[in-house]
This record gives sequence, structure tokens and C-alpha cells, in this order.
Amino acid sequence: MANITLNRPLIWLAIVGIILHTAGALLSQDQPDRSPDRPAADIPLISKREAAETAAAFLRQRYGLTHDVETFVVYQSHKTLSGYLQKERLYETYEERFIRSFPLDYYEVEATDRITGNRYYVDVNFTVPHVVAWHQANPETANKAANQKRTAESRKLAERELSRQGYDPADFSYVRQSPVDGAYIFESRTKQIGDARLQVHIAVNGGSITLFRPEFSIPDTYVNWQDEQDDSAARMTWISLGFTLAMTLFAVYHAIKYRKTVSFRNGVLLTVIFSAIYLIHNMNMYPSYKTVYSGRSTEWDALISLFIVNMIVFLMAVSLYMSLLAGKAMWLSRGWNAWPRWDEPSFGGEVLNGMGRGYLLCLFIMGVQQLLFFIGERQFHVWSVNDPADSFFNMLAPGLFPLMAWAAAISEEALYRLFGIALFKRITGNNFVSIVIPGMIWALSHTQYPVYPVYMRFVEVTIIGIIFGYAFLRFGFITAVFAHACMDSILMGLSLTGTNRAADAAAGILYIFVPAVVAIVIAWFHRKRIRRGRSDSDSG
Repeated sequence: MANITLNRPLIWLAIVGIILHTAGALLSQDQPDRSPDRPAADIPLISKREAAETAAAFLRQRYGLTHDVETFVVYQSHKTLSGYLQKERLYETYEERFIRSFPLDYYEVEATDRITGNRYYVDVNFTVPHVVAWHQANPETANKAANQKRTAESRKLAERELSRQGYDPADFSYVRQSPVDGAYIFESRTKQIGDARLQVHIAVNGGSITLFRPEFSIPDTYVNWQDEQDDSAARMTWISLGFTLAMTLFAVYHAIKYRKTVSFRNGVLLTVIFSAIYLIHNMNMYPSYKTVYSGRSTEWDALISLFIVNMIVFLMAVSLYMSLLAGKAMWLSRGWNAWPRWDEPSFGGEVLNGMGRGYLLCLFIMGVQQLLFFIGERQFHVWSVNDPADSFFNMLAPGLFPLMAWAAAISEEALYRLFGIALFKRITGNNFVSIVIPGMIWALSHTQYPVYPVYMRFVEVTIIGIIFGYAFLRFGFITAVFAHACMDSILMGLSLTGTNRAADAAAGILYIFVPAVVAIVIAWFHRKRIRRGRSDSDSG
């Protein structure tokens, strides 16, 4: 098996990265410590099973259900409130005053009565088995409640429920009746954080409480600001998709142009690996599709979403395959073999060295990223919010998530580095410009993450894309893929340790070493193949 060749400049870059990452992490810890008896708001201390049992027990007591209900549990988060608190620097105050009674993150239990078909949604505190809100959501009840006129008797029922749930009626004033669900809205005179006041929504139908939901009313100024930010992120994403589609069409053109010099078998295996990982990931994310419609989607809604994203994966696989073919051919036309083939003697050694260089590069990039995060937080007040659609807690098997490191590394390095740099180098003739443009297109596709202000994510990923671009030009496609895969494997693996499950934490640590294992296994098989080929040649 080929030996790994050490690269001193990369070793120094890795050391710089470690220093930057360590310094940034230490400097970021100068925030006031959490109270030892107060858990972190975004780490669950009860399981989904406990949440389901809590919800079922509540429904038996509240609605007199005498039989089991079918439950499905998802993780939800009050994203808008979380963003408002962070923008106004009120997060710690909220944790001290309200987090126990009004958690930002919670379990939403969808419970279906198998006999009547009635559906209930019960919100359970993330950290203690306590119900914080509920909603009886069968369609006829919802329609009647929405059309119900305000009556003295129903409002008295709502006020009594407010008192029954431990709220002081004297502290609340009636605001209005919601035109959406017919709920009576009561607002607290004393419970306030910034300009956000606690409101309790209570819906009454047929003499029964069908909805109880406490929430803080977010000022319109912040809601409008966040909507503008989200709209900007959506526009950036669409711009990225437009350029990516154009690049894919150029890739198809160049693959056809170089059809006599390119083998169409190149890229098949990588495309299959990418597709398989992505399809597994989409299935793994099934619970998250239940959150798309604010937690009120049906099984069919989730399945339709799953079908649509799998169709998108198919299109992404086509783009990947064409980028691999065209990128390899375009660099060969320039006299550079940016991506050695399996049957070349140098392939195994290139994989091993690419893995070694990849780990060193990823340490440097992680240090740069930590520095950018630190600057963003301190100088530009950048923050992020939890997103249920991408949360570990909405995965069937969180331990499978870091496999996506390879899907991202293969597809993004193929399109934005192997082919993208070749394409823009042909257009502009300048190395820097040919690196920056596809790096910016790549960065635009990452602005949909819930990071605010959204421009910071664009700046951060563009800088990282420039580093990946120069790494590709210096060391080739295999090194770029391993650097990307190493970085994502480490970040995704370490994030698994926050699921509060020992098995996930162990899997997360193991994923850090997966790129090394993959490289060693590939190099070992390649060495055996080369030896077998030589033996066959000698015997012939």
C-alpha cells in the first residue's frame, strides 16, 4: 500500500487552524454560565416516547378517552420568538424568567383516535413531561370554531380555563377573537419580554375547550424584518439554482463535445453513491416533513414532500454525473489529470495522500470558519435559530446523518470545483475569478439556513469556497473531496453528541475517522487489483 506523503505547508496551515478554532471557542465562552439546575433550552431531557405517553395520559384525562391513541412525535421550535430574543439580546433574560413554563423548543405529539378518527396535537415541554398546549384538530370542530360567534357563555368557559391552567385572570385582558380558528385571545399585563407580551389563545366549541396555546406576541417590526431576511435568502437560493442549472447545461454541452475522449463510465459509481446516500437521508428525514405545514400536515402531505425531494435528487444526480464527465475532460484538454482513474497505478496513492491532505486542510478551514463566526457574532451581531426541518430530533435514525458529508463533498466539489473552475477559467482565463464565481454560486445555495442576517452565511461560505478552490487547483479533485468530507464528517459527527443519546454520541465520534477508513480500504483494494493485474500480465 502506498505511503502517505506529509506536506509541511499544509501541516502549518492545520496548526494555524487549530489555534484559530481553539481561540475562537474559548473567547465565545465568556458569556454568563447557565445555572447548574437549569438545562439548556435546546437539549431534550425527555425522550419522544415519554412525550407520547405524557400526551396520551393528558388526552385520557382531558377528553375522557378510554382506549389507546396512535401517536407520532416531532420536534418543534418557536423560531420567530427565538430570533427576536437573540436580535434584541434578550435570550438569557427569557431563559431566566420564562423558559421552564414557555419553552422555545418542544415536542409536538400528533395523536389520532383510532375509533372516532379525531386528531389532537399536544405540545410537551422538551425538558420535563409537562403539557404546555393542545389542539383538537378534527376538521368539523375546526370549522365550527372558526365560524363561531362570540358569546358570553363561551367566553366565560375560556376565562375559567385560563384560571384552571394556573393563570391569574386578573393579570389578563381580553384582546380579540381570532378570525382563523375562533380562539379567544387574552393578553398578560405583566408577563413581557422586550415588546413581546404573553398571549393565551383559547378556542371553545360545543361547550368544550378545543385549543389552548400560550405564546408571546412578536412585534410586527421584527416579524417584517425576518420576513425580509427570509425573502432575501429565498432570492439568493433561486439565483444559485439558476446559475447551477446553467452550469449543468454547459456540462452537458461539454460532455457531448468531448464524447470521443471521455469514458462515460467515469462518474457512474460516485453518482450512485451520492444518490443512495441522499435517498437514505430523505427517508431518514420523514418526521421533518411533518413540520413543513407548521406541524399540521397529514401523512399524505409528508409523502408528497418526500416524493418531490427525491425527484430533485434525481436531477441533482444528473447534474453531478455531467459535471464529473465534463470537468475531467476539460482539464485533460488543458493537459492536467485532475481526477486519476481507478485503473491508473497512481490512484491508490492519490487517495491516501488526498485523505491526509484533506484532514489537514479541513482543520485549517474549520479554524477560518470559527474566526468568521466569532467576527460575525461580535461585530455584526450574527445569530442562528433552531430549524425543526433540519433537526436531529426529527430524524428516524440520527446516526445516519453524517453520511451526508459524502453526498455534499462529491456533488459540490464536482460541480463547483472540478467543472465550475474549468468552465469559468475557459470564460475568463483568470484563476482567481474562476475560483470566486463558482464559490459565490455555491455560497448562495447555503443562505437558506436559519442564520441572521443572511448575508453573513454568503460571506462565510464564499471564503470557504475560495479555499476549496485553491486546494483543488493545487492538489486535484480527490483532495478537495476528502477535505470537504473530512470537514463535514467532523462537524456533523460532533453535533451528534448533542442528541443526549450515548449511541449517537459514539457514532458521532466514529464518523470523524470514516474518511481515513474509506481511503485505506480503497487504497488496499486498488493495490490488490494492481498486483493481480501484474500477475496476470507476467503469467501471460
